[in-house]
Amino acid sequence: MSHTARRLRRSYVAPANIEIPQVPTVTDEEHRAMPLRDRVLLQEHQRHADRLAEIRRVADKLAALDSIVQAAQADGAHIEIGSVSQAIGRFGNARINAVRLSDGDGFFSSRAPRVKNAVANALLSAGWRVIYASAHDSGGSWLRDTVVFMKGHRAVETHCLRQWLLDAIEAGHITETTEGKHPAKNEPVPLNSTAAA
Repeated sequence: MSHTARRLRRSYVAPANIEIPQVPTVTDEEHRAMPLRDRVLLQEHQRHADRLAEIRRVADKLAALDSIVQAAQADGAHIEIGSVSQAIGRFGNARINAVRLSDGDGFFSSRAPRVKNAVANALLSAGWRVIYASAHDSGGSWLRDTVVFMKGHRAVETHCLRQWLLDAIEAGHITETTEGKHPAKNEPVPLNSTAAA
């Protein structure tokens, strides 16, 4: 990290409230008539305003996740800051506003499973319970399955490897009553050969 970057990092103070800039509304006709530079800038301002609005929706929930992030990072995870957002969805019968928090490792990585599952492990170790699990149909061991954890009124959506899901089923953290599509349920066709075994 450069000297300037370190100096700016030390002096950065997060704003108490997140202000969303007003982006002018333009009609399709006005947009087409704008110079290219102005169209590009308008789009970038809109993207920035949308991201700030998304961050503001989860901002009050993020402080409670600091210890989870620290634990995951201690296991080698690199939290994908750009993907931290609100995961609004129907997880089984309940509509839950979860915070999306995942390791920025991507699907194809040679890093250790411990690192790839670090967020899920940190949540489980901190007493969060699995309320939803969705396993992909393919049997590839590199796939990242979706898991939603809950503690009190807080919820976090993250991803883990298939083996983590199978281990959680064996440990009793995921059962056939857990919402979603996963190997613990009685599926007419097993999700993969590993689950069938």
